[in-house]
Amino acid sequence: MENQVYQFLTEQGFQCDPYEFCGKATVIVSLRISDHVVKLLLVMEDRFLSLPKFLLLEPSKFGKLAHVNIASIEDTECGVVCVNAPESISVNFDQPLLLLKDSLERHTELLELVITDPAWNERELLREFYSNWLFLCDKEKKPLLINFSQPILQRVDVYEPLEKVPYGLHSYNVAHPSDSEISELSEMHFATKGLQRKLAGKAIVIPIDNLTPAPNSNEPIEEWYLNTINSLPDATLRQLCGKFGQWRDKHYWLVFTAITVDENRTWFAIRLDCEKRRTLPLSTGNLNKWRLTPISVRVFNQENVVQRGGGSTSLADKKVAVVGIGSVGSEIVHKLAAAGIRHLHLVDPDCYQIDNLYRHVLPQAYIDMPKAIGMVHQCHAQFPWSDARHSYKSLIEFSQKYPLDFYDLIVIAIGNPTHERFFKQYLLDNNINVTTLNCWLEGYGVGGHAVLDACGKEGCLLCAYVDLNDGSRGLQSNLNFIEANQDVMKSIAGCGSQFINYGAVSSAQTATMAASLAIRYLEGRQADSCKVSWKGDDNDVQSENIKLTHRYYHFKESLKRLPLFNEDCDVCNH
Repeated sequence: MENQVYQFLTEQGFQCDPYEFCGKATVIVSLRISDHVVKLLLVMEDRFLSLPKFLLLEPSKFGKLAHVNIASIEDTECGVVCVNAPESISVNFDQPLLLLKDSLERHTELLELVITDPAWNERELLREFYSNWLFLCDKEKKPLLINFSQPILQRVDVYEPLEKVPYGLHSYNVAHPSDSEISELSEMHFATKGLQRKLAGKAIVIPIDNLTPAPNSNEPIEEWYLNTINSLPDATLRQLCGKFGQWRDKHYWLVFTAITVDENRTWFAIRLDCEKRRTLPLSTGNLNKWRLTPISVRVFNQENVVQRGGGSTSLADKKVAVVGIGSVGSEIVHKLAAAGIRHLHLVDPDCYQIDNLYRHVLPQAYIDMPKAIGMVHQCHAQFPWSDARHSYKSLIEFSQKYPLDFYDLIVIAIGNPTHERFFKQYLLDNNINVTTLNCWLEGYGVGGHAVLDACGKEGCLLCAYVDLNDGSRGLQSNLNFIEANQDVMKSIAGCGSQFINYGAVSSAQTATMAASLAIRYLEGRQADSCKVSWKGDDNDVQSENIKLTHRYYHFKESLKRLPLFNEDCDVCNH
């Protein structure tokens, strides 16, 4: 293979020399960039299943280069060049020589930028600060888990991991402030308060105004540390010395935070260890007794965790009631909480039963517990900043007890058209202005529906109940795919055990559709009333001789948001 590589790259105009590295024959490619001779060593593989890697030889002579981390491999100083995330490119492994050429061109383009454009290089070094910092850290050790977001000078407790606990939050050193807004049912709360974990020491948060690039692995961390401390504003340094520099300890965690590029914030840490209790070293003379270790940091705050999971902190203060915590409603609650909505009011009068297990998100531990309480516990356990609460009420009882216009949105997932229409009439009769989202699914996997009744907009829930034959207000939704007045219930053990036949996939799909619509509305991306449906196949209903509606056979707009307004609606035309 190395002979083919050498011949191919030479024919492409590259200057190549044979070389042996890590016991494998390979090549060195020499390039001229500006006034520099740049040598790239190919990391030879038996088969290239990702973009081939080239190592930069003698990287120190170029100074600090963005996207280049210095490492010692087989006693050779090399620069590990990052030209892409390994999984981000689909490579043609059947054409390794063309793949090599592509990779070499990418390496050349990047190195030309970082070598010839100092301003771009400096900006990229700051953008990639945390990645470069991780290169200094021991990959076998877990990061320091920090649960605070305020970039202010402060001191917080650091808790030791529990012994013989390899997984979960209990396996981390955790820096946790006493004034955290985290839920008391969150695992993070139990990880610090619930099990009386021992204190490992103190962490001091130090905000940096002028961040400099992370040191290379061949540079002393002590020099970078002292330069960073000395560059702090005088007021910060005085506060650091006066407030936190007086007590003595054997271990300190210094957690630094700074803005890098495009207003992005980074967090990283240094652990200081000493054999005797000493004050925090803030000068050269006090540092020689201490061992400094770069530490990676895992930020466990609302802004970072919610956004990293695809949620939005802009939804944190929205107030949403979800009435009906069954198979559809529980999925909706999960999706809304995952989107970043903290203030959820879960309403349901029923208890969780064994029969619910295979199409509900709650586990077996919640059997016989009210569904709303179980989902509140789940929200707090999985979503640390959740403020979810519950009510053991029906839709009608809920409407009479709570000020409905308090909510930004009320989601109704009870599958009872009579109660849903009654609730709508209650809102009309009492001039209550609140946006509602009704959703339901139909049996046998034929589909599901959601109706957004936006307050003050044209179109309402009752538009979805206009009888399309005569324009009167009907009893069944005109969105339905199964014709009315059919027995679609199934029974295993008589009347008391009747149920609608649908699976978890159908309920999850309906919930995802409804939750997506709810989030769009709360984010201001869906202002008008609308309706949306998804359509499944008719195999099961055909086997049960169940008739389907005209709409089912002609519906071709699955998951498309359609106008809700119906000109025959007696409410909208009043």
